[in-house]
Amino acid sequence: MSPRGKSLLAIQRRWRWVYIGWDATTASLAYWMLYSFRKTAIEPSLFGIDHLLWGNKFYIGIFATTFLWLASLWLVGMYNNPLRKSRLKEMGRIVQVGIVFVLCYFLAFLLDDYVGSTLDYFHIGGRFAAAILLLSLGGRIFIASLIRRQIRNKRFAFPTLLIGTRDFIEPKIQDIKRHGQASGEVFVGWVNILDDGDCDALDGIPMVSSIDGVSECFLSLDVEDCIVALPENMHGSLSSLILVLEQLESRIFMFPDTYGILSGQVQMDDHGLPLVEWHLNPMTAFQAHSKRLVDVTISTLALIICAPIYLLLALCVKWSSKGGALYRQERLGLKGKPFFIIKFRSMLQDAEGLKPLLSKDDDPRITRVGKVMRKYRLDELPQFWNILVGDMSLVGPRPERRYFAQQILQRAPQYQHIYKVRPGLTSWGMVRFGYASQVDEMIKRMEYDLIYIENITFFNDLKVVIYTIWTILKGRGL
Repeated sequence: MSPRGKSLLAIQRRWRWVYIGWDATTASLAYWMLYSFRKTAIEPSLFGIDHLLWGNKFYIGIFATTFLWLASLWLVGMYNNPLRKSRLKEMGRIVQVGIVFVLCYFLAFLLDDYVGSTLDYFHIGGRFAAAILLLSLGGRIFIASLIRRQIRNKRFAFPTLLIGTRDFIEPKIQDIKRHGQASGEVFVGWVNILDDGDCDALDGIPMVSSIDGVSECFLSLDVEDCIVALPENMHGSLSSLILVLEQLESRIFMFPDTYGILSGQVQMDDHGLPLVEWHLNPMTAFQAHSKRLVDVTISTLALIICAPIYLLLALCVKWSSKGGALYRQERLGLKGKPFFIIKFRSMLQDAEGLKPLLSKDDDPRITRVGKVMRKYRLDELPQFWNILVGDMSLVGPRPERRYFAQQILQRAPQYQHIYKVRPGLTSWGMVRFGYASQVDEMIKRMEYDLIYIENITFFNDLKVVIYTIWTILKGRGL
């Protein structure tokens, strides 16, 4: 999630480069220490000479080591939200990533090195691990401390909106303000969720909008965070509010109900303020980045390996009816942004006319070749290009056209959650429910996709792919 204000966005970008620069320096220094130890301590005694010259491999090694270390940190999300890092959590994550990185590096590059004895492995690996971990920990703690000092000195802050009722907020307002001061939040206003005519300030915090004007308020005040403070008996009205705040990509904190406390979701800050953070992204940074890497790898291989099949299907489509072999149609993807999905044309040219229509069984618009392609889902194969360029993922909820998405949202507002992830070539809804020929069926299929979104894992993606292959082999694609 990027900051809304331009100045805060520039500050975040600058500090991210500071982190990247220090991590690159760390990897370079660690490799220099490793290389110099080999050239001055191990190899001279091993080969019976006083000193070995440093060759061009040093520069290759230092570049490769730096790249791999930066890539490892990026993969686990160490460059996300550089202005909001907990130093304690940062230490734990660096230790975890560093240990795994050093082990993999040792097995890949150091295990087959020339050594005089097994003990040399411990000297080499130990020095490299100590350099990576100590330099990373020291540098990152120092950088995070500089950022915290700038926050305390009001060099920058995070505009925050307080949403709730006066009766619930007033007894907690001092704790809320101390929490905001510690975390760099500046309260630009509060929103009264009740329609009771209360427009007065709340302990110096101005009342800036009613609940109906939250969206406009966020944009006009460049709001980054919001704290939702509602009594437990009003938590039933949270769903519609959360949907609005998610669309605004705000960082959301809430006072929990009893279930939230007992479920262990509550985090306690230094001032005893119990808050639950509502996570906008259903995936961790590691899940999101690794999923994208898998998508790029598989789509690249598929486009190369399936090239002859693409050519054959294109010729069959051209032969079966007038019109082009490929068909482009606008769909809604990640964050509701439109993109053009690519398919092999399975219907007659201009089959829809002016009004979007869903296909159905025995649809006369489907060509003979189109029926075969749909049965085995071969018409979907060009979407590997959509996956490669980042419009789609291998597994994810199927994208819909704006015309039908608006109808679904009117009847099932929770459909908005679909836009949290990239749409997929296949989905849990497709393998468990199949194609939908009307909006009611789309809503039923949506329930499967929402379950998938809240349970995204590599193994669940693998399960969907296996089910999809089985469906294709059985010819149940229609």
